[in-house]
Amino acid sequence: MGLSDFITLESEKIMAEFEAFAMQQLPAAADMDVAALRDHARQVLQAVALDMLQPQTKREQREKSLGHSTRADGAGVEAAQIHGSMRAASGFNVNQTAAEYRALRASVIRLWMESGPKLGRDEVFELVRFNEAMDEALAASILYFATEAARMRNLFLGVLSHELRTPLSTIMTSGHSLVLAAQQNKPMPAAADRVLRGSRRIQSLLDDLLDYVRSGLGEGMRVSPKDVDMAVVCERIVAELRANNPGRVIELETLGDSTCVCDEERIAQAVSNLVGNALKYGPADTPVKARIDGSAADQISVSVQNGGPPIPEATRESLFEPLVRGAETEREGYNLGLGLYIVREIALAHRGSASVQSDAQVGTVFSVRLPRGASDAASAAFPGLRMN
Repeated sequence: MGLSDFITLESEKIMAEFEAFAMQQLPAAADMDVAALRDHARQVLQAVALDMLQPQTKREQREKSLGHSTRADGAGVEAAQIHGSMRAASGFNVNQTAAEYRALRASVIRLWMESGPKLGRDEVFELVRFNEAMDEALAASILYFATEAARMRNLFLGVLSHELRTPLSTIMTSGHSLVLAAQQNKPMPAAADRVLRGSRRIQSLLDDLLDYVRSGLGEGMRVSPKDVDMAVVCERIVAELRANNPGRVIELETLGDSTCVCDEERIAQAVSNLVGNALKYGPADTPVKARIDGSAADQISVSVQNGGPPIPEATRESLFEPLVRGAETEREGYNLGLGLYIVREIALAHRGSASVQSDAQVGTVFSVRLPRGASDAASAAFPGLRMN
């Protein structure tokens, strides 16, 4: 059987090996389903098999040997381009993306040789054509990977500048007012309060950014589990947020045993992010409701509910990813989106989970579920992101 026919007939076996290899590309592949793991690889392979059957002149063969693609468009190139872009967006690094093509090439050749082909002139020529087509697909993927990675980097820097500009402007304006007030020996507590709130906002952004950057460097998020009373942690965070958001109602309810083994500071960060998110996007005239549920013997959960219109189902899946535009941000453009992302990673560091539910009756509820025991806690989080 020729190599092109073998690829077509045994595509599922080849894809199974490709999927198994893609699963090992951690941390990016940790939460991927089958469709995401195989992303456009089958289409790339089908296009390679088809390309091998097309007539090729000596000039075209020489151009390929020099690394010059002779096919600027077509289904194969387009599939490879999409694959490269999607791998960049999914947190793969460039080495992992290139390694996929190396593994795919090796799998195809090994499986074909195991089928016992008769290696004559035509088969050897077909093998050359296969390698040429794979090289073209790899080049297209890496080019679009680099383009998408650069776009995401530039977008991140632009959004960060925008996010910092507002609180910094508040601090500068209020600081100028305080200077004038000092000259007139006139206290201005409101201006001083705006300076503090703006400073806290910048500190929060920089803390989130530091966690994000550490994940990109491979350091992960370290957790130090110890005996913690979740009710005490939540009461402290809620009290701080009530003081920083006068006029807003934040309710806190505790059910069952609120003790567990976790990293107190990380859990406080997660609760603060969840309540802060609810205050930001929930209507000002409806309360934000935080709830600790310790009724289960093996786990404890913290949920935060706010009112307002439901989040579209298509948007919910991306809420825990950084640099995405949600339904609430259409008027304002992108925001960093690191708060919920870090909530999820804190939960994962404890071998827990984070989720969201949203409907017209209840509103929007974000929940974090954690196991009670320290033995279930991981030493690092951030399994789904690398800055490429």
